[in-house]
Order: sequence, then C-alpha cells, then structure tokens
Amino acid sequence: MKKTITGAALWLGAAAAGCEGPATPENFAGEYEEALCAWASGCSVFQSRGQCRDALVWDTSGRFQYLLEALEAGRVGFDAAAAEACLEQVSAQACDGLLLDRVLFSAGPTAAPEVCHDVFVGKVRNYDPCLNSEECAGESAVCGFNPAGCPDNMCCAGACRVLGGPPALGEPCTGSCGDDAFCAFDPNTGQPTVCTKRRGEGKPCDDDFDACQAELYCDSSDFTCKRRGESGARCEFSNSCAEGLECYAFPNDDRRCLALPGEGQSCWNNNYPACARYDNTCDQSGTCRKLPLPGEPCLDLNCVPYAVCTTNAGSPVCVRRGSLDADCGPSTGYVQCIGHLFCEGDRCVEPDPEPVCSLPE
Repeated sequence: MKKTITGAALWLGAAAAGCEGPATPENFAGEYEEALCAWASGCSVFQSRGQCRDALVWDTSGRFQYLLEALEAGRVGFDAAAAEACLEQVSAQACDGLLLDRVLFSAGPTAAPEVCHDVFVGKVRNYDPCLNSEECAGESAVCGFNPAGCPDNMCCAGACRVLGGPPALGEPCTGSCGDDAFCAFDPNTGQPTVCTKRRGEGKPCDDDFDACQAELYCDSSDFTCKRRGESGARCEFSNSCAEGLECYAFPNDDRRCLALPGEGQSCWNNNYPACARYDNTCDQSGTCRKLPLPGEPCLDLNCVPYAVCTTNAGSPVCVRRGSLDADCGPSTGYVQCIGHLFCEGDRCVEPDPEPVCSLPE
C-alpha cells in the first residue's frame, strides 16, 4: 500500500502539471509527487508515473507530517505562491543525468530550485530549538545539530542559527566573497587576502582564474578576461562559452560553443555527454537516439534508465528493473530493483519508513 506523502516531497518540487486551485499544505504534497514523477518518467528514469510513485520513498521520510505539526503549532508558515512556482520551475528542468540523480536519489531536497526552499517559511527565532532548517526564521538560517551525532536516531533537537553572509568587498577572506568580488591572493605569500572587485573585459587574470566578471572567463592563452562565446563561436573549454552552451568537439579538432543536441539531432561521440537527454545515446550514424528499451540488445551495456543490461539470457539484453513487489531473485538473474526499492526475500520492497519526530520543547 502507498504510504502517506511526506516532507522531502514538498521541498523538491517537480515537473508538471500544477494543481487545480490554490496550493495548500495538504494538496501540495500530492501535487508534488505527481509532478516529480511526470518529470522523472518523461526522462525515462521510470517507465510510468505509477511505477515512480511506487518506487520513491521521499514520501515516507516522516518529515512532511512533522512540518504539518510545526505548521499547526505556528513554528512555520506556508507560502502558496512559492509552492506553485516551485512546481512550475521544476517542470521546466532538463533531462540532465546529474540533476536527476541529485533530486531523485542523492541530495534530494537540497537540489530543488531556490523557490522551493521558500514553500515553508520559518518562524523559530535564533538559538531556539528546531528539528529542520525550514523552521528557522531568516534567509540564511539553519538548524544546527550536535556534531557528535544523535543517539536517539534522527529526532534529537538542534538550535536555529543565522549564518553570516560571505565577506564584502574590501573585507578579509579565505574563500568565496560577495557578489562581483573574488578572494585575491597575496603574490608574495600565495595566501588569500581581501575581497577584490572582479575585473572587466581585457583586464589581466594571470594571478587568479576567478578574477573576471561573471559574464567573462580567463583565457589561459594570454591570461586576459574575455567575453564568453555565443552559439557557434570557436572555443577551447566549456567555461569559455555563454551560459547553457558547451564547448562541443567535432572531427579535425574543431570545437564550438553549442547547446547539447536533442533527440534526433546530429552528435559526435567524442563528447561527454554527447546528447542533451539522459535517456539518449549518440548512435553509429551520429544521431542522438533513445537508449535501448527492455527486450532490445545492449551491446554497449547501456539501456534506458528504467532498465539494466544483463547477460542472464545469453546475449546482452535490456531488462526492466524491478517494480514494487516484482521478483528480483535467481529466476530473473537478480535484477536490480528500481528507485529506492530494494530486494528482500526475492521481492522488491520499500524501505521501512522513518519515524515522525515530536515537536521540540
């Protein structure tokens, strides 16, 4: 049975069709799950939305029930406009493999678009107890925990802390600085000194590759700040191309600033990735095509993300990853389960749900 949708689901936001009527704490979780699975299945991470909903366990984390309790207790507020914008923004994201992995499986909520972090508005003051950062008031506030860990599983309370911003122009620094500044190095000691204004086009950057303004890059051929190349411009590295473009390699050492090719467009395999979509490959004809589907040969050992290449039946062939309650035992060659599911007793099952923490005193 599908478990109740919870916390991280809210924070991730995702693809698709927004909710009917204004967003509320109660309907946002369901709309989030549907949107997330529309995005992920559209990128072939799952075969269908239903398979996605059965295979992800963000909705069993226990965090959403906690946030609902925190909302009722006045510890957080809910921003309906941010919730709707969150869903819209995630729905526009590309089928990028790194992004899909971070949002769906690894970083999770922290990989969401910035507006998704504003769905729940913290009301807990600095130094007061908390269990997650969404409760803490302030743009840079976080819930800090004992670095020694939590002996009581995940329900030990921390305290809200308002983090200071990066050092401003002219202030001492050891790393990053505020907008339009970089942490300059002392040429005599090689040590970081103060936040210094970024340099404009034509200015030298031989002392620091990070010295140029955001729309510029440091050209290593003459260590000068230069404007990033637009589509079709010759390039050497991807950081020399405008935002959204890659330095795409072609035969005869020709490299151009281009958007990664979409499905059906020309490509060259001497690029990583060679195609824009996570579920595409650059085939022998030099065209971005869908990776092999279940039942199709996988001579290069790659399949669409919801399948895996196996030699269990002889020749390499793509086999669907196991859905909820599917067989994953020896008769299948121990096929991998999909999403957050794992194989137990030769069946694909959900992990145990996390506990719902009590509000801190």
